[in-house]
Amino acid sequence: MASVKTRLIFRAAVDVFSERGFEKATMDEIAAKARVAKGTIYYHFKSKEELFVFLVEQGTELLHENVLSHLTEEMDAQEKIREIIRAQLAFFTAYRDFCIIILRETWGDEARHREFRRMLVHYVHSIRQVIEQGIEEQVFSVENAEIAAWSLFGSTSITALHHLFADKTVDLVALAPAMQEIALGGLHAKEIT
Repeated sequence: MASVKTRLIFRAAVDVFSERGFEKATMDEIAAKARVAKGTIYYHFKSKEELFVFLVEQGTELLHENVLSHLTEEMDAQEKIREIIRAQLAFFTAYRDFCIIILRETWGDEARHREFRRMLVHYVHSIRQVIEQGIEEQVFSVENAEIAAWSLFGSTSITALHHLFADKTVDLVALAPAMQEIALGGLHAKEIT
């Protein structure tokens, strides 16, 4: 983000969009929350929709950086998948309001959904590469790494959203072990020994 004012607008927009939803939020509320003139917002963004797209773009970049920065070359594919799940849940805990915005608002409007999906492609592609690594290491047996990557992102995100709506204080990272077990072990019955 380029300027201090843009950062103030970003934070205020996250607060207002998460509290009121995209349709009910107004540029006046965002300006008041950011403590800037409404004209300042319009100087940076032509419309509420453009501001929303900026917010989602910045947020998905943060997601990408925060989650993937935890992966190392030394990790095998299973360790990377465990870390992706844990770090994504940690991100959604740290950026709770942003999580609610992107997961609630982007599914409601087709244009917003397409834009959000376009922004997520880079992140999900990184997950796909980890899954392909696991296929090469012969620890994953999926046939379609892209579907697996989108499924991993989607299941982790929707589970996070469900718990964030149910309890604002929930520690999403505590859900990581169960989600890692499902992601890496599937829903197969355990063998009786």
